[in-house]
Amino acid sequence: MTWIVAPIFVSDVDATLAQMLTARREGADALELRCDRATPETMETLLGRPEIHRTRLIVTIRPVWEGGDYRGGEQDRLQLLALACRRLTSADFLDVELAAWNQSDKFRSVLTDKITPFESPAGNGPRLIISTHDFSGAPPNMENHFAALAAVRAASLLKIAFRARNVHDAFAALRLYDHARRLDPRPLVSIAMDEAGRISRLLAAKFEAAFTFATPADQTGTAPAQPRIDDLKNVYRFDRQRADWSVFALAGWPVSHSISPAIHNAGFRELGFPGVYVPLPIEPGWETFVAAVDAARNFRELRLAGLSVTIPHKQNAFRYVSERGGTLDETARRIRAINTIFFHPDGSIGGINSDWMGARDALTVALGIAPECLGGYEVAVIGAGGAARAIVAGLASYGAVVVIYNRTLEHGRELAREFGGATGRVRAAPLEEFPHTTCRVLINCTPLGMTPNIQALPIPDTLPLHRDMVVFDTVYNPRQTRLLKLAREQGAHVVEGMEMLWRQAAVQFEGFTLRPAPLDAMRRAALAALAE
Repeated sequence: MTWIVAPIFVSDVDATLAQMLTARREGADALELRCDRATPETMETLLGRPEIHRTRLIVTIRPVWEGGDYRGGEQDRLQLLALACRRLTSADFLDVELAAWNQSDKFRSVLTDKITPFESPAGNGPRLIISTHDFSGAPPNMENHFAALAAVRAASLLKIAFRARNVHDAFAALRLYDHARRLDPRPLVSIAMDEAGRISRLLAAKFEAAFTFATPADQTGTAPAQPRIDDLKNVYRFDRQRADWSVFALAGWPVSHSISPAIHNAGFRELGFPGVYVPLPIEPGWETFVAAVDAARNFRELRLAGLSVTIPHKQNAFRYVSERGGTLDETARRIRAINTIFFHPDGSIGGINSDWMGARDALTVALGIAPECLGGYEVAVIGAGGAARAIVAGLASYGAVVVIYNRTLEHGRELAREFGGATGRVRAAPLEEFPHTTCRVLINCTPLGMTPNIQALPIPDTLPLHRDMVVFDTVYNPRQTRLLKLAREQGAHVVEGMEMLWRQAAVQFEGFTLRPAPLDAMRRAALAALAE
């Protein structure tokens, strides 16, 4: 079992006990007491309280030279560590840096007499975590770095933490588990810090780590990108992760704000599906995208089975699947951008653009028609970017009459020429002409009105909206954009961007799992995540 450890900076006794109760209530399996700034009196009093010992403890006094806040001398720190040893049991741990252990004979001699060795089932003192922390980046040779930790035979648990510069560093942290298991029986914690390394925390249970750190909802973490306890347990099903679970990921830059993990993981939970969906930040650029996706596919223990793809990689994803001989449907080929890649067990790949499908389903439900009945509907599309491209292509494939309104008219005309074809059912018009539109449906495909610029409007204030019109805003944060509020005030039927978001996720989900998507569960998760 991989523990969830809640780190707590010790200030005073009462505050620490209150944070401890919160962490335990949310499901923490253990507490790390960061005593970097604690006085001997505070430590003595705190560790003397019986309620503090109802949970497994890790005591850490991290010096500034390894990223902590302890600024005293090493002799004083050794005395504090010895104090902790007198109060802790063999179910607890003391975290000591490899550098301190190797550089000081006194450190080794004093602490060795007070800790319980790994081989002993019980003893009179805590067990030793020997650790390294590098906030500048990953070690140049991870296996040699592990060997240095493993050389400390007094340790019962080995821990390595470093700042991740990219997803490759996160993969390196996770790969270390398999290497370590083949060489040493002691448990390992391998953490890639920062957003680029977040999956090393979210997938720690899948890789059978000793523990990972997570914080209660109302507390700040002690290192970058620590997840919340509630998210680990309820979104990522941390307590149920297994090594043979498939991994699905959202590839983009940035991705930390996305609610897609909440939506997909809710679907997995509802079906009891053996998979987990995680954010995968990949910086812009074709070469960067290719290198990251290839590395993920070649990481056998990861078991990558599918990718959702967001800005700025949708065209890169299309090129990736095309150049590797993957399958693409006709609409995706016309759009030349996809937001979903499937990695099949036989090594083949495929791609779709579910953005259009989600928009189609949201729109046709609002209109009360089947998709085949879109032919002949007049639709005004605001914008000519990536979202507009997908939606215009889809509408045109069903024979809708589409008018593209864009601030730069020529961009709209380019889109119209590409998707209008011989039918001439897609055309472009200056944005200034929008007040005279006769279109039955309006779809905003620009980011105008998105948080934080919620007062922005994609069209002029003179809105020709009426009761027979459907106004669809692809912006989903906030749910009620200024455009939708104005449309509702004038009696129009509105469609929130959230409807497109979770419906396109449902299309992806069915391709990932080959099972019907639990629509209600996924929609509830989307609404709850956005509300947070």
